[in-house]
This record gives sequence, C-alpha cells and structure tokens, in this order.
Amino acid sequence: MKRLLFLLALVVGLQLNASAQLKFAIDLPDTLVGKRMLENAIKQAFKDYGKPTDPVVVKPVEKVKCSDIGQGPDIKAVTGVSASGLDLKFHGNGIDTILVDILSPAGQLIKSQVIAPRSSTVSVPFGQLLPAGNYQLRLQGQSCKSDAQNQSFTVPNSETGGGTKPAPEPGTETPGQGSGNGSANPAAVLPLVNLTQGMDDHLNLTFRDSADVRIMSDIAPDNRGDKGKFLYRYLINGHQIDTDARLKNYVVAGNNPLRVLVGKLNRQYKSEGFNKWAGTPQEAAGGWYKTDAAEPFSFNTSYAFQTFVAPAAQAATGFLNHVPQNYDPSSQQVSWGTIGEDIQLPKGHFWGASWYPWGVEKVFAKGVTHLAHHSLPWDAATNDQLAKDLKAAGKTFSDYQRIEAVFGRTNSGSPELWPNGTSKAIWPTADGLPADEAREWAWKTGGASDAIWLSEMSENVGWQPGGSPMFSAFYPELRKRYEQNFGSKGIPYEIIHNYFWQGGESLNSGRSADYYKELFRKDPQDLPRTEFSPGAPLSATTMIVEAVYLPAPDLAMRQPTELAFRLEYFKQMGYHAGVVLFGQGETRPNNRYKINFPDGTYYKSDKFPLDPNVHIASLFFGHVYGNATFEWGGYGWANQKLFDGRPGQPLSGDWFPTGSTEPRNNEFNKLWNGSGDFYHGFTGSADLTYFAHRLYAKTFGVTDGGDRQYLTYRIDGGAWITPSQYKADELVDAYKQQRGFALAQSRDGKTAWFYHNSFADNVWHTLEVKLPSGQVITERVAGNGIHAKIQ
Repeated sequence: MKRLLFLLALVVGLQLNASAQLKFAIDLPDTLVGKRMLENAIKQAFKDYGKPTDPVVVKPVEKVKCSDIGQGPDIKAVTGVSASGLDLKFHGNGIDTILVDILSPAGQLIKSQVIAPRSSTVSVPFGQLLPAGNYQLRLQGQSCKSDAQNQSFTVPNSETGGGTKPAPEPGTETPGQGSGNGSANPAAVLPLVNLTQGMDDHLNLTFRDSADVRIMSDIAPDNRGDKGKFLYRYLINGHQIDTDARLKNYVVAGNNPLRVLVGKLNRQYKSEGFNKWAGTPQEAAGGWYKTDAAEPFSFNTSYAFQTFVAPAAQAATGFLNHVPQNYDPSSQQVSWGTIGEDIQLPKGHFWGASWYPWGVEKVFAKGVTHLAHHSLPWDAATNDQLAKDLKAAGKTFSDYQRIEAVFGRTNSGSPELWPNGTSKAIWPTADGLPADEAREWAWKTGGASDAIWLSEMSENVGWQPGGSPMFSAFYPELRKRYEQNFGSKGIPYEIIHNYFWQGGESLNSGRSADYYKELFRKDPQDLPRTEFSPGAPLSATTMIVEAVYLPAPDLAMRQPTELAFRLEYFKQMGYHAGVVLFGQGETRPNNRYKINFPDGTYYKSDKFPLDPNVHIASLFFGHVYGNATFEWGGYGWANQKLFDGRPGQPLSGDWFPTGSTEPRNNEFNKLWNGSGDFYHGFTGSADLTYFAHRLYAKTFGVTDGGDRQYLTYRIDGGAWITPSQYKADELVDAYKQQRGFALAQSRDGKTAWFYHNSFADNVWHTLEVKLPSGQVITERVAGNGIHAKIQ
C-alpha cells in the first residue's frame, strides 16, 4: 500500500511557519499529495514574492455591510414547519449567501448552514427529527455583514415531519419519476448492508424506517474527556453537523451509499476543523497545528466511522442503482471480479487495475483495459510469454515507477541537499542529470514497455521539480520511443509525468467566478505559466492526472465538483485528463476497522475510508470529464484471511477473542504462514471502484462521443437554473453558488444524464430537469451521490 511521508493540507490561506520570523499565507489546490509538496510550495512562494525583510501579517478580509450594497436579509415568513425542516421566506437584495441557524428552546445551536438562495423562499432542513416544541430561527448575511434576526416557530407533533417530500399519489407520477435510487420498489427504504465499521463504543448507529426515510441515531456512549472543550463533529456523506451530544433522530433519505464519520473536535478550532490537529509534537512545533485540536477515542483512534451500501434489483424507472442486488460484503473480501456484470468502456477510455485472482480475460470483461506492471502474470516456466504479449498489445501500465528506477540512480546515503532541496545522494547536480544523459535514459529505461507511462517523479528521496531542465531533454525522446513502439502501430498510449500535480488552477483558491471562467477563454500559451506550458519541461507528456488523495475528512467534502473543474482545466491546457484515486484518507492511519473471525474480532489500524459517494463520483467523473482512472491499493480477493505480520510491515491493531472485553494481542494468530495470499483487510474500496465504472459504462459510456448539454433544472419548485453551456462555466457557478449541476449526453436517440450536488444534505428533494428534447423529467434526489440514468 502506498505510504506517503507527507500530505499537503487541503485548505486555502493556511498559515505556515517558514521560519521563526516569517509567515506566509499560501493558497493550496485541492487533492494535493506528496512528501515534497510543502517544501515546493514554500520555495515557490519565495520565488514568486521575494523574501520579505519584515514579517507579513495576514489579516482576514473585513466583510462589507449588507446595507451598503443592498437590502436585508429580513425574515418575512416561516412556513411548512415539520419535524425535519421548514420553508423560510425572506427579503434581500445584493446578498449572495445567507446564514441560517436553528436554535433549541434553551438557545443552543442545533444546526447552522450557509445557503445560496435562488429565490426568496428557501428550504431549511434540520438534518434530524426535532421533538415537538418551540424553537428559534436566526437569519443573517453570510456574504456580507448584517444584524441577526430571530423568528420563533413551533414543531408540531409528528413522527416523520417534513423535509422529506411526500410520495406522489398512485397514478400521478410523470414518466421517469422514481425514488432517486433505482431500486425495484421506488417507495421502499432498502436494508443497509454494512461495508466497514470500527468499535461500537466509538460509533454505534441504529436505524428505523419511517415512511420513505431512515431515522438514524448514534447510541455510543458520550466518552468525551472534557465536554466543555470538545464537541462531536459528524460528517454524514456531504453533510457536516457539530453537536454537544451523540447524534439522535437524523433523517437519511435515498438508497445511495452512506458514510458516517465522527471525531471529537476542540470548539476553539471549528473553522479550521480536523486539519488543525497535529499528528506529532514535531508538527505542532511550527505553531499552526495543535495537539489538542481534537481528542482521540480509546485505543488512540482518531475517527470513528461506518459505511453502508444498499444493494437492490434495478427498477424500470428511476436512477441507476450503484450497487447490484447480488453484492454481499459480509465475508469482508473483495468480490467485484466475481459478482460484477460484464461491461465495456468506450474506445479511448482506460481503467488500470489488477487481474488477480480472477484471471486476465475475466477482468478485461469487467471493463479493465490495462494491467499494472508489477502484478502481471509473470511465469518463468513460459518465459513470461503472457506478460510480454500483454505489453506488446498495449494493455499494461507502468505502475508508478520511481524516479530513481527510471534514471538508474542509487542512493549514496548522503544527507546533503542541493540548494533547490534535491538530494545529493541521488543526483550529480541540483537539476538531476545532464541533458545528454537524460536523453539516453529515455531510450533505455524499462518502464517504457508499458503503453501507459505513470510514474512517481515528484516525491521520495530522488524527487525533482517539474521544471527541471532534465525533463526538457528526457520527455521529447521518450515521446519518440512511445510513438515508435505504440503510436505507429495504432495502439493508444499516454505519458503521465507524476500521479499528482500540485500546480494549476483550483476552485478553492478564493478567486472570483469571472477569473476561473476567463481561463477557459484563453489558448494554452496564454494560461498562467507552469511546467506543462507549451515549450516547458513537461510539454511533451500527454496526460495530467488529478490525485484523489484526501486529507482531513472535513476539508474534502466538496471534492467531486473541484475534481471535475480540474479535469476540464487540464484539457484546456492541451492535455488528456485522468484520475488516480486512493480509497482512504491520506492521513492518520490509526483508525479501527472491525475484521470478523469465527473465534474473535481484530480491530485493524488504518486510514479512514472515503465517503463511498465521493469515491464513486470521482471515478465516474474521471471518465465523464477525462479518459483514464487508476486506483492505488485496490487489492483483490485473498484465498485466506491472514495478515502480513513480518518485521517491518505496517500491521497494527488489537485482537479481542470471543467473549473477551480486553485485547489479547499476544494470542493473535491470524498471520501469514509463508504460503497463499496476504489479506489486507477490507475497506470495500476495490468494489466501489468497479461500481463507479459500471455506472459510467451503463450511462455516459453508451452515449460516448455524443452531444453534451448542461441541463436547466430546479429544486423543490424553486427558480429554474439555466446554466451556461461554455466549457467549465457551469462547474464554476455550481461551486461558487454551493449547488448542484446536471449534464446530459445524447447520441443515436439515447440521452444519458446525471445530477450531482457536492453540497447536498440527506433529505428528499424534488428535481425537475429539462432534457435536450424539451421533455421535463421529475425525480427525487437525496445526498451527494451521482444520480445517473439513460433514456
């Protein structure tokens, strides 16, 4: 499994101590990874701005008063109150976003949410079922400063309350109307199947069905050491809730996957979130990170989590169900190669994965197009003939070869660095190799036998900056070699410099919508200069990939929309675009996964699982907006549940024999005995990866190459949103306005379309979309998953 030494935080304006006397505010794009990225960011900051002689004080921007730019916001009416939500009518002019708080009878905050209104009436979900009683709504400007206004309201006696839209009367459904989940019974609440979970005293969820929703509560004990200092932060798919008690009566609609993650956050750092939490005293020594920013659970566990799926037969109407009916993860073994239906990606789309243990032809039938070099069917008895044939046919990828291997370098052991931070132990000069030597390696390096070159050039001891002159010599020659070995034979190929890129433009950098839109009205040579610009050292490569290697869980919740933008931007730069995904958070590997055995339970320490909806959406977008996807660590089925416990392996956890309330690690005997497969535990990641490709293949894969159109839509009867059709404009608007977007693709009489909202809550909403044909379709949507179908 990939083990990065450092993951850059996903945060804008993060203050980093460059020295005792100097502070910078550095804007960092989403999904950045690699242990050298922090050093590179600081070096670039010095290069761009020059080292100041006096400390730079970064002050927050003072909000303007709403009264100076418009009117309001003023409460006009609170209507439609139920146990799960209400409708707020207000007046405001010139106000982009409002802040709405729901307060208990005692004045305690129940929920706070920022809303970008599209009309004068907005829906305000509570995120849970509130008991009958009197409450307060508090309204104030968010994009501008205003005095708070309060309005009392009363929740009536009701079990299910509102916030969920009533099911239509039989016979009144419009064609295509469904449940938003694709289940065979659109009105049904499907049974949830557990995918992953940790210890029950950290998080213990119960569910009860109520009409067409689930009511979820956490019955784990309140185990905060200091209740005055720490609160619970719950992340429920894309919805964040801060609460002073364990979660009660939270409404979950729809049958898409579900992840609930909770941690104990210091109230002082609510705005910074879990990213503020120092992993080591050394990290805290810089001053920004704090060791007390959060409180661990027992057994030094950072976060507690449970993930679920709802397998179901596919309905004739409604959105495509993500998880097929025959999926059963109870064995805690990867099974996509066994239970998955055969699919095929369109020509020019690539999915790199492993074939083991199902066989090469079987995984190709499941949609895989390229096999990883290190896991090819090597067989000395046949002189590796099958592996050689796969390489010659262009059906392999180079599996993240390290820069040291690419250029035949060995580590001398020297700790010294060149002035630019590169290693003297690896390189004879700060810029790596002389140009002539770099050109020679382009023709003799081993990784070029794979049709997709995917490497690690920007991390580990031998890293080199992307602007190194060495690459100006290397990649044009490598491109010639690839054209000779593959292109001249009609075999598609890609050259990917590194599995992540820290540069380029990101929606979270705080610039205006007009700035981002203007980028897509420029030619590549006129875009901000990078190492990929025309004539730059990496300009002979063919693809840029976005790494979905996500840090603190509350900083990565809007990632799919940002990802779609990044992929569009890579194409605007003149490159193909793809995704490399790691199905867990790249931080804090001390979270417990419950692994069941007949004679006990092993709680394996590992990194927390991604929200399955983010996982599926990221890879789905990897083909909608790009043409290649790869997963790091997507292990296959193992023929035994025995862990690799050899010295030097990162196995840690606690063993509870059946009936024991205390760990007995000295009795743990589930270790590899020298034969058979290693068992890596179970996160569900590889299965989710298949489900993402299945979703794409059965929708946009069918209409690949067709005409695209962002769809006009509205939510809950509100104002119609008419999107721009120019390149990434609608993605920018959706992100800035904190809303969803819908895209259609039509070909040969069929239209595939999807709706996605990275900012969604988990209650039902009525979606109306206008298809390219002019037909208006009504569906129900809930949550941050991909809602996709073809008609």
